[in-house]
Amino acid sequence: IMILEGIFPIFGALLATLPDAVLGGCTIMMFGTIVVSGLQMIGKCGYTQRNITIAALSLSVGIGFTQVPELFAIFPEMVQNVFGQNCVAVVFLVSIILNLVLPQNMEATIQEKA
Repeated sequence: IMILEGIFPIFGALLATLPDAVLGGCTIMMFGTIVVSGLQMIGKCGYTQRNITIAALSLSVGIGFTQVPELFAIFPEMVQNVFGQNCVAVVFLVSIILNLVLPQNMEATIQEKA
């Protein structure tokens, strides 16, 4: 659809006439669908302690960082724009780091230490 809008500007102009309430409703539906798809993927992988930890921490940190964009004031403007205003980028980065850092079998590691 976006390619058609780029090739034929009339389509882009038509979408620009949509009221903000309609665009807001579509946005809520789109992100709700993404959240449910993510929960389905976690369900297929299993609700292990590791998966729950990665999902919970990445979502919490991602949403939290965008609520306090001043945290990125010391970084260049590009970093501020990407991470200070976009929770998806922060969630992605935190989840990748946690996936690499956390042990694959957290339950066994916790039991060994106990």
